[in-house]
Formats: sequence, C-alpha cells, structure tokens
Amino acid sequence: MSAKSIPSEWELTPDEIKLIQKRVQLRTVTKAEFLKRYRNPFYQTVPGHFVDPQNTRLYAYQQNSYRYLYTSPRILLAPALFLLAGGLLQYFAQKKRIQYNNDCNAGKIPYADRPDFKSFF
Repeated sequence: MSAKSIPSEWELTPDEIKLIQKRVQLRTVTKAEFLKRYRNPFYQTVPGHFVDPQNTRLYAYQQNSYRYLYTSPRILLAPALFLLAGGLLQYFAQKKRIQYNNDCNAGKIPYADRPDFKSFF
C-alpha cells in the first residue's frame, strides 16, 4: 500500500501524513543506495559502509536467540537409548556370569574346561 492512499479510518492528522510520506521517501532513497552498492562489483572501492538497521536487528536477534538448543523430548532420546542398551548388556552379562558360577559350584564344568581368567591380566 502506498502512502498516497491512506485509509480514512485511521484518522491521521496532516502532520502524521507528512511524516509517513517522509519515511516512504527516506526508505526509497535508502533502498536505492543499498541496491547501488550491492550491485557494484567493485564494492571495496566505494568509500564508507552501508548499514541497514533491519539487518542489524536481524543479526542481533540471531545472536541472542538459541535456535538449535531448544528443549524437546527428542534430546532425551540418545541418553535413554544409551542407558537402555548398556542396561541390557549388563543384565545379560550378569545373568550369564551367575549361571557360569552356579555351574562351576555344582561341578558341571570340569577344571580343565574352565578358562584361566588371571592369564588375561
């Protein structure tokens, strides 16, 4: 919507209308200057810097917001799977070790077939 056709329901004063038109004119000049510098292949030779306030606000927002470190249930999935897999491995290893000890104590496994665990260290 251009500033020339302002809705009548806004009830703007003539001073406010002049301010709006002045901002539109300033925005047009600023945009033309930006495009002139942006499309210049020899931008480094142009003296001075062009600072767009909208880009500055965007960069400040991006620096002060955590876009990737938000909390979600998915973050707990990896530790839960790690603990579950470790718990299952520990359970089956302990179960097998208890069965082996019981078989050794009952005499089902002869001494010749028992591994020498001290030789591994």
